[in-house]
Amino acid sequence: MATAKIIKSDDLTVTLGYEDGSFEQIPRSELNLGKFAPDGALLDVYTSGDQKVYTFADKKKNAGGDLMDKVSDQYHSKKKVSKVAYVACAWLLGGIGLHKFISGKWLFGILYVLFCWTYIPMIISFIEGIIAITKPSDENGRIEI
Repeated sequence: MATAKIIKSDDLTVTLGYEDGSFEQIPRSELNLGKFAPDGALLDVYTSGDQKVYTFADKKKNAGGDLMDKVSDQYHSKKKVSKVAYVACAWLLGGIGLHKFISGKWLFGILYVLFCWTYIPMIISFIEGIIAITKPSDENGRIEI
């Protein structure tokens, strides 16, 4: 197995740089990685005779991943918060994202603050409060957000 880095890509071809300093230009269709193959991503290259198989390398090798990975990780991470505090913050100060900040979702909290003038975060936070109030709480009155 070798590790390669995507140096340059366009709609038709992808240029890979290997650890030994060599380069390879291949048709994008051979990667089988879908449309999203960003420049700088690391790939594991498996070789068997004349055939090569390309897969994305372990995320730890990819220097922290890209922004979408960070957003996805933050959105899918679960944290236990007080049900009463979360619902109250969502309904009273949800327009500025306070409920997102107390649940540890800082990126979304900042987005709520940035777009509070549109009143869209206020509408979404009211709905999130309704969803939170319907979730069952544990023995300490906490819910998983």
